[in-house]
Amino acid sequence: MNVNYDQFVNELVWYLLPLFRVAAFVMAAPILSTGTIPMNVKVIISVAITIAIVPSLTPNNTIDPVSLEMFFLIFQQILIGVSLGFVMQFIFAAVVMGGQLIGMQMGLGFALMMDPQTGISVPVVSQFYNIIAVLLFLSINGHLVLIQILGESFNAIPIGGVGLPLSAIESLVYFSAWVFSGALIMVLPAVVALLMINMVMGVVTRATPQMNIFAVGFSITITAGFIVIMVTLSTALPQLIILFNEGFLFMREMLVAG
Repeated sequence: MNVNYDQFVNELVWYLLPLFRVAAFVMAAPILSTGTIPMNVKVIISVAITIAIVPSLTPNNTIDPVSLEMFFLIFQQILIGVSLGFVMQFIFAAVVMGGQLIGMQMGLGFALMMDPQTGISVPVVSQFYNIIAVLLFLSINGHLVLIQILGESFNAIPIGGVGLPLSAIESLVYFSAWVFSGALIMVLPAVVALLMINMVMGVVTRATPQMNIFAVGFSITITAGFIVIMVTLSTALPQLIILFNEGFLFMREMLVAG
């Protein structure tokens, strides 16, 4: 069987370029990018998604694999994949920040543990909210929606096109600011309740200076903090779902802008 070399190289290129976008997305998206998933598993996931997507793509032209155009397209695909993945990553980072605010109000800001998603030490309260966010994200099939949006990106921003405009990158920065404010709203009831408890403890300290507030203050604050978290968790979950939906919507808006 005769094999056309140019045709083989062109087919290989049109498998490699989508692979760069998919791999960049997997490395940046939440849950998929966690350090607990081995690198070879991430590569297998990237290759599997690429094989599923490539048959629906239509090659536009022949690209020289060692040309400047090829390197530009590789950079373009990596930028698109990373930008899409970071949208949901901002939401999980905002959840960690909200949990950190609660932990500091409870007096647990010094209690740290390793976050498997980011590889850094975060307060235990932040890790608790992060686990809740991951379970909620999986329960609404958020990981499947991410893969679906990734597949839609190849139709909205085809390989060899203009790529993501500068306005889409700029809007990503503004979106991150909105996400952090939304996470603050999510944990605001718990933060306010703990602040009121700390204020009461301060008033008690001023009223009765002979009372050793450090002997009972930490235990009261920590106990009250867990009670407040348990009570306010039912109001935080709907706000978190809103953040996830806004993240999915923004990802699709980025594709339209591209």
